[in-house]
Amino acid sequence: MERTVEELREYEEEAREIRKRRANWDFINSQSPRIRAALIYYIEKGDLRIAQKLSGLPLEDFREMLRRAGIPTTYF
Repeated sequence: MERTVEELREYEEEAREIRKRRANWDFINSQSPRIRAALIYYIEKGDLRIAQKLSGLPLEDFREMLRRAGIPTTYF
């Protein structure tokens, strides 16, 4: 099934809104600036690898931070 560019944009916007709504902002704001920036980047862009590199954490540790922050990584 082919998706149009507009359908992909809508999907990404919906995913971003889900990440924003479910995020534990108190937890995110309590993190160091680097981790906080990486978590926010992931919420906004959904790019796990770049967000993980920004955080300076190993991938599994960053995924744990996402879990603790309540940020979903899958939607369907």
